[in-house]
Amino acid sequence: MENKKSSIDTDLQMTKPFDIVSICLPVSKKLLHHSYTETTTTEINNNNIFCAVCGDFSNGKHYGILSCNGCSGFFKRSIRRKLVYQCQTKRGNCTIDKVHRNQCQACRFKKCLQMGMLKEAVQSERQRRNNVHSIDYHDKYIERTMDHCSSRQTNDSVNHIDDIVYASSSQILLMIIKWIRNLPTFSNLSIHDQSILIEESWSELFLLWAIQCSISLDNRGHSENDKLINNIFQIFKQLKLDPIEYACLKAIILFRFDIRTLNDVKQIEYLQDQAQITLAQFTQIYNPTRFGRLLLTLPLFRNISSKFIEKTYFSHTIGYTSISKLLLHMFKN
Repeated sequence: MENKKSSIDTDLQMTKPFDIVSICLPVSKKLLHHSYTETTTTEINNNNIFCAVCGDFSNGKHYGILSCNGCSGFFKRSIRRKLVYQCQTKRGNCTIDKVHRNQCQACRFKKCLQMGMLKEAVQSERQRRNNVHSIDYHDKYIERTMDHCSSRQTNDSVNHIDDIVYASSSQILLMIIKWIRNLPTFSNLSIHDQSILIEESWSELFLLWAIQCSISLDNRGHSENDKLINNIFQIFKQLKLDPIEYACLKAIILFRFDIRTLNDVKQIEYLQDQAQITLAQFTQIYNPTRFGRLLLTLPLFRNISSKFIEKTYFSHTIGYTSISKLLLHMFKN
């Protein structure tokens, strides 16, 4: 039976109509030998999205290690400004985690080096930019979010929960942009179509990403939208999706062809079709009825207004800046 399963998995890799590797970021060989268990998803999350310095969510490798934007930004500023820190306790062994990372800069910098961050990577990055002294718009946004969260009183449990939600929300946006940038099929579309697809899909991708990473978006609200979000989280908790299933759903959400202002409707429709075919082939192996159940979850996301997502999870940190415009700027730059 095991040999038969392996053979089917191999066939899937050979005949997949949509590039699973390109839509599943970050990719791992173990994704192709899946099981519907929480252990698999947790294992992948732990390996790929946690900062090696403070344990916060990471959006990828920075200066040699997996790290969050807070720690990578701190390390970059420390190197570029040639800052020298002194441990406040004089012991040099302060706790560096998501809550305490801003309390001792000396120990935080020390841990960055211990975990493998490279000074040379920062210096070479600066050389590649030809000494242009400017900070990208999305870097400013992340720093603003992190500074806002760090300045709040962590001994206030309600405020602390809010801080975690806001910081996690900003991390999700970065992961979305990184994922989209790594889609060869998306980069081949016109700038016009790329912009429209991002504008139309970002809020649904945001929710799906939060579900996959087990990030709670509970803001203790009691509106109809709050209830809908909680309901979606419960449904996906029961379904226990595989990472490849998540990747296919993201592609289906992104490549919406039912938007009148798109230029290349046929190509976008083809891309969504291929994502659906891949999902169907993948689920057919293990559970023939699962494909339909997964597709039925998609309309649930569209019931939640993007304006609600924007106001609830981002207005506290970036004011009334349009998230869709922010994402477009991040994507283009």
